[in-house]
Amino acid sequence: MRRGKARTRLLVILGMVLAYVALLLAMPLIVPFDPSRTDLSAALRAPGEGGFVLGSDSVGRDVLVRTLCGGSESVLMGFGVLAIVVTAGLVFGGIAGYFGGVVDAVVDKVITAFQAFPSFVLAVAIAGILGQGIGNMVIAIAAVYWTQFARLVRSITVSFKHSACVDAARMCGAKPLAILRKYLLPELAGPTAVMAALSMSDVVLTMAGLSFIGLGPSRPTNEWGAMMAEAQPTFQYALWCMVVPMAALFITVVLFSLLGDALRDAFDARAGAEKTAVSGKLRRVFPGKGPMGASLSAAAAPTREE
Repeated sequence: MRRGKARTRLLVILGMVLAYVALLLAMPLIVPFDPSRTDLSAALRAPGEGGFVLGSDSVGRDVLVRTLCGGSESVLMGFGVLAIVVTAGLVFGGIAGYFGGVVDAVVDKVITAFQAFPSFVLAVAIAGILGQGIGNMVIAIAAVYWTQFARLVRSITVSFKHSACVDAARMCGAKPLAILRKYLLPELAGPTAVMAALSMSDVVLTMAGLSFIGLGPSRPTNEWGAMMAEAQPTFQYALWCMVVPMAALFITVVLFSLLGDALRDAFDARAGAEKTAVSGKLRRVFPGKGPMGASLSAAAAPTREE
């Protein structure tokens, strides 16, 4: 029952996220004009005036169209950052956790050094050194968030390499890379997917923050943080120029946070169902109440939730 509800919730939220992302990615292809084109005669039109559904900005650009087209930039850059940090986390965390020793110590110290600073402060420092631009912003954000995935992968790998299946694979002559690919990667898929969905919210917020202070894409751009920065001078009498991209940023963060929670609940429900199945099999194999049946059944029984 619980597993079915978790799966249904995951499918619903996943469908919402996919539809939202598809809309943002399709907008630049659907809009028949340049969303950055200026028209001073239509500047600061209120929502509903002059054909502007959610108003225009200080140079006459449609706020709604710019926000939707800018979402494609934010989403694509966010996925690019996630691809980099997940790959780096899997490589460095997996190598450090599996081989241990000096490699593990070095990677652990590097991770600790990066995580000693607040994430946004470190991203600002790196982006300030590298300069303005999309590539430099992606590098700055990736340098901050790869440590979370590396630490997660390392901890899972350390506990996994002592398991029975790894010992059996070694006895059969399997090579380390084959063990990592065939046995470890499936174990990492669930936790990594959950962290990636949750981290997408942080990545999008960090990108907006860097763009807001001028360390993001070069102008003109429709990135949400840059739009909010441009709306500061007219904020008091043209509130929509600030609120619309802020609302889009809020919706994006909420959707990916809900997706991460739904993924976590689905994987937890699956793990609980597997433990219950194992416990039932042990009870059938050891139906008596002797020491063997009691101990094995208790060890495999699922933990009661609060």
